[in-house]
Amino acid sequence: MPIRLTTHLFAIGCFILLVVAGALYLAQFVATDSAAQALVAQFGYLGILALAVVSGLNLLVPVPAATFTPVFVAAGLTLPLIILTLIIGTTIADLLGYLFGRWSRAFAHEHYPQTYQKILTLHTKRSALLIPFIFLYAAFVPFPNEAIIIPLALIGVRLPIIIIPLLLGTTLNQTLLALGAIGLFTTFF
Repeated sequence: MPIRLTTHLFAIGCFILLVVAGALYLAQFVATDSAAQALVAQFGYLGILALAVVSGLNLLVPVPAATFTPVFVAAGLTLPLIILTLIIGTTIADLLGYLFGRWSRAFAHEHYPQTYQKILTLHTKRSALLIPFIFLYAAFVPFPNEAIIIPLALIGVRLPIIIIPLLLGTTLNQTLLALGAIGLFTTFF
């Protein structure tokens, strides 16, 4: 791996670790400060939804909104509703990515015909793997789903084919991340 790519990945990894550590510290602060609890509770589930949509669309700094689950729990919000809100927010981000891909289909085909053709060829030759791939990517890859949703929309894969494995994978992903964040918080605090 080239040194520049390694340095870039290392920097992103360090940034994500700092965000996670910051989220855990913030959760500790919220757990012990009633004014902070009231502030987080004021934004409530709508705030979680907005955070999930923004983090779902963020390809540059892939920090999942579920990282902040301990903060939401410390503010008195319930874990099952937090997870459900995270799933809904991430799905909204995925649908926006899909729409972007559909709207830019003609542009990509016209301006990037080789890339478009490669994605289309991959889809036609490996179409049987599409549904498991979407599920596994959404469930286990720590990168926004738009990285696969937009190319699939570009080549015309219909939303009904994508949505079920995407929802199932997102549900598993958000549940694991939220429970993992709570586990980290209880371990260290």
